[in-house]
Amino acid sequence: MSSSEGKFSLGAIEILPGAQQALRDAGQPAAAYLYRHQYESPDEQAEAESVTSLFHLPTGALLVIITDEARVHTVVMTADDAKSQGAPHDA
Repeated sequence: MSSSEGKFSLGAIEILPGAQQALRDAGQPAAAYLYRHQYESPDEQAEAESVTSLFHLPTGALLVIITDEARVHTVVMTADDAKSQGAPHDA
């Protein structure tokens, strides 16, 4: 993997409605948080495990980003999205 790809692949990216609204309310681009998720995840992250990052937006909302174990699907959500969707699904 080249350094331009980050530490792992994000695969298909899905941004759930609550996260879209929270990012809009905060005036923040999703790309900034996806970048941090992909490049600043813990170095000890095992390849066969999902990667989860939590970010507090300037508005106080909690943004959750999860990349699945196979690195083919990344979901961006808020806690409210997670409650309404159940556990994130695999693509």
